Amino acid sequence: MSENTSRTDPRIARTQKLLGDALRDLIVELGYDSITVQDISDRAEVSRTTFYLHFKDKDELLFTSMRRIYDDLTRAHQSRLADVNSLDDIERAACDASDYQHVAQYADFYRAMLGKHGSAAFIQQVMNYLTDEMSKAIVNPASAGIGALPIPPAIIAAFLAGAQIGMINWWLQNDMQHSAEEMALMQYRLSIGGLMGVLGMIGEKNEPSPSGEE
Repeated sequence: MSENTSRTDPRIARTQKLLGDALRDLIVELGYDSITVQDISDRAEVSRTTFYLHFKDKDELLFTSMRRIYDDLTRAHQSRLADVNSLDDIERAACDASDYQHVAQYADFYRAMLGKHGSAAFIQQVMNYLTDEMSKAIVNPASAGIGALPIPPAIIAAFLAGAQIGMINWWLQNDMQHSAEEMALMQYRLSIGGLMGVLGMIGEKNEPSPSGEE
């Protein structure tokens, strides 16, 4: 079933939402591994035949339903970035806490998916999604009129995506003791300043020369 069709037919969108909601609820209750298509169909009150009209398996259902949420978050973030007019605006947009607010809303789901009964395939799909979106956000050296980046943009994007997943997992495993806004700010500082810069290990006075001389 194509994405465009599901957007123009409210009945299809409603059925797919019911299936996605059912799967997320079951993941929290049972863990991902043990869930069957029949479990999902029963919870959503649709037939197995209806399920297979929309999705080939529970993996496709899971990421399709979550991707729609991620796409909405991404569009909202891009809209905020479009209103940037100053350096202060850039920091406020970059410190957007909506990703962490989303995780807080679905905290039990993410704890289950990042735990031992979750899905490595799903985590990889999320990693790929974040890497792709972060790649789009990285400045193109040629268009910006600056020299080549010392690290390939694809590697930078993968690093930032992995860091965000790692921070989310830590946050969930530690009872979300920081607010979503605090987590977003810490992620921004680590991403922009770099770990060494945040720890104060690199500065104008003590940065070593390329030869190692003072």
